[in-house]
Amino acid sequence: SYSFCTLLDPNTTLLKAMRSLTAILAALACHASAKAPDNYAIKFTTDINVAGKNVIMLNVTRSDAPIGADHLYELVKDGFYEQAAFFRVVPEFVLQFGIAGTPEENKKWSTPINDDPVVASNIAGSVSYATAGPNTRSTQLFINYVDNKRLDAMGFAPVGMVTQGLDVAKAVFNPTPGNPNGVDQQEYTSKGNTWIKEAYPNINFITNATIVE
Repeated sequence: SYSFCTLLDPNTTLLKAMRSLTAILAALACHASAKAPDNYAIKFTTDINVAGKNVIMLNVTRSDAPIGADHLYELVKDGFYEQAAFFRVVPEFVLQFGIAGTPEENKKWSTPINDDPVVASNIAGSVSYATAGPNTRSTQLFINYVDNKRLDAMGFAPVGMVTQGLDVAKAVFNPTPGNPNGVDQQEYTSKGNTWIKEAYPNINFITNATIVE
């Protein structure tokens, strides 16, 4: 089918103006859809079993970190965290995840976002983005196993709080005991779950992630 735009001379001023307007409206629509609710929860279902429990619930308050909360909302809606491995476990410190199981998904979401001011604190159960420096947040998150308030001064702005399942998070298999850096992130990013399952057969995964509003 054809819209009336396709019937116009592509060099006409009218068509150029219409294209510009369409682009502006599309950008505004994308921006509007990216805004998350003021409060929402994420249900992470895992392959861990702690006395019959396998869920980690994360409550997100947008005002604590608006940029991060909006981005996380879009990531979950896109299915980014489904079948994502818990690739870094540092006992008495943090649990880290947020590399997708496919290289294609990682590439899709590789553009970093700007930092949020630190409003909340990195107390036990809080969740923040992992970074490689200022304005480098993208998809990786960590759950604070303990109070890590010293991270506040380093710019790590919590986006949410685990309200259920911190015991499940603490039961995650450590794929690299003795090595606090976790698995090779470059390898996992570029080769996905095929690689990590072969390299670390007992590694744990998020099997499903959904928004609960």
